[in-house]
Amino acid sequence: MSEIANVPKSYDFYNSHFPQPPQEERERAAQIAIDGLAGLDKELMATYAFSPWQRNFWITVAILVVAGFAIWPVQVGSSLVGFLVVLYGLTLYSRSRITIMGLTSTARNENILPVEIDDLPIYSILMPAFDEPEVIRNLVRAVDAIDYPKERLELLLLLEEDDNSTIDSLIGVELPTSVRVLLVPPSEPRTKPKACNYGLQFARGKYVTIFDAEDVPQPMQLRDAVELFESSPDDVACLQARLDYFNYTQNLLTRFFTVEYATWFGCILPGLQRLKMPIPLGGTSNHIKTNLLIDLGGWDPYNVTEDADLGIRLVQRGYRTLVLDSVTFEEANSDTVNWIRQRSRWYKGYLQTWLVHMRQPRATLGHMGPRGVLGITTVIGLTPALAAVNLFAAFLTVLFFIGVPASLTGIFPPWVVYVGSGMFFFGNAFVILTSIMAMIRMKKEYLALTCLVFPLYWLLMAVAATKAVYQLIVRPSYWEKTQHGLTDESAE
Repeated sequence: MSEIANVPKSYDFYNSHFPQPPQEERERAAQIAIDGLAGLDKELMATYAFSPWQRNFWITVAILVVAGFAIWPVQVGSSLVGFLVVLYGLTLYSRSRITIMGLTSTARNENILPVEIDDLPIYSILMPAFDEPEVIRNLVRAVDAIDYPKERLELLLLLEEDDNSTIDSLIGVELPTSVRVLLVPPSEPRTKPKACNYGLQFARGKYVTIFDAEDVPQPMQLRDAVELFESSPDDVACLQARLDYFNYTQNLLTRFFTVEYATWFGCILPGLQRLKMPIPLGGTSNHIKTNLLIDLGGWDPYNVTEDADLGIRLVQRGYRTLVLDSVTFEEANSDTVNWIRQRSRWYKGYLQTWLVHMRQPRATLGHMGPRGVLGITTVIGLTPALAAVNLFAAFLTVLFFIGVPASLTGIFPPWVVYVGSGMFFFGNAFVILTSIMAMIRMKKEYLALTCLVFPLYWLLMAVAATKAVYQLIVRPSYWEKTQHGLTDESAE
């Protein structure tokens, strides 16, 4: 952990504006944030991407494929193409079933008992931010507008101690009395989950949630969460609110992003809930029982999609996640390069998460059962993996239709041609159709036309996924920063 003396501005300077806990307590909390809380299984942390047996397995596969191509190009090529067709088929079947279950779901947090204002517990909100001087004040205003008793609301603003630009933007600003600024001592890994682990140790609320720097939650979200928690069985440990975008009209990319999120939160998550499959949490607006989160060990500080990892760990410990019928509005990424940075981190984190929980496949199968393993494999593991090979698959498809050289015709046996072509046309049509249905379900009919050109979005996903695979190998815990505050005000 870096020494305070190495921080560009003195600790005393910031401490005079935002009083901090005693130095010894801060150092202890910072080290725990790095190591993970006591309940976190150190063998299932993403401190490294591949376990020894996983690394040896994938190296062996790569060597065999390369050597096989050199010796038997047609036989190995046909086997590889056939294997890809099987994986696509498995994923298409799983996602189709999940989507249909979500589209036909009618559950809307029924049988909820109201909670009187005097009975509302203390609620902690973690607000991690790094290099966000443009939007941090907006976040403070947004959470201050939440309809919840101020004396029972704890807003922990988590800022990196050496993030001078963000901290300076708050100096002289009259913050709400419920806001407490916590300066996270600078250290590696420089990740959001590490900052949240630090803040969790100072949280006093019965429930805790996370809001990102650009978030605008609906004012009643916390009260809705308390009422659903209090009306649910004890095994319900987490609630995931729906995420949506306030700048969807800015350009085609923000429209694509909005279609994707509406489908994910409006259909996929309800489908997973209905099928009792693990729900990969979103990075924000997940509401958790604080004591259970501490027992679980908090978040994995090395996982760059700590939310998805936590969703799986909840299931492995016998807890459930429900979808909360409330919305948090975010800023959709409007810049292509910025979007690729963000999406490659998400994809890398999904691969991290799948690899971590498949280090001990027999134990994972015992905890989650075949349905749970199928869920995390198709939704978390294969989503980025197949996106990474989509460019290759598209090339093979084009190659087949424009004419395969005679020397390579054996790569496409008849069953692969028929099954692969059927999945290509049916799969694309199904995704477009269900996206349109999701827009209707989410009352976003104005985005139906965007769904017709949605396959263009998959090309960007392929680029991001390819980058994610590369970074998984060379920089597994590197948190690639996403820039916020790019919204064209006319698009809001």
